[in-house]
Amino acid sequence: MQAVGYSTPINITDDSVLLVSAGLLVGFGTYIGNGCTSGHGVCGMGRLSFRSFVATLTFIGAGIVTVAVMNALGMGL
Repeated sequence: MQAVGYSTPINITDDSVLLVSAGLLVGFGTYIGNGCTSGHGVCGMGRLSFRSFVATLTFIGAGIVTVAVMNALGMGL
């Protein structure tokens, strides 16, 4: 895959334990967050839900922090 002049390899694991663990963590996060990111971002914010605004800002903030940390550690693009 090529994005903005950089070649980025796509690696998918065969580790069943890792895949099952990731799926369970996503399901648990959806449960404790009372919905998924797109549900809060599109539907919740569309109906002006305060909880969805907070959830969406949290998701975006966590993404920004993750990218900043990855770049600081030299693991970004």
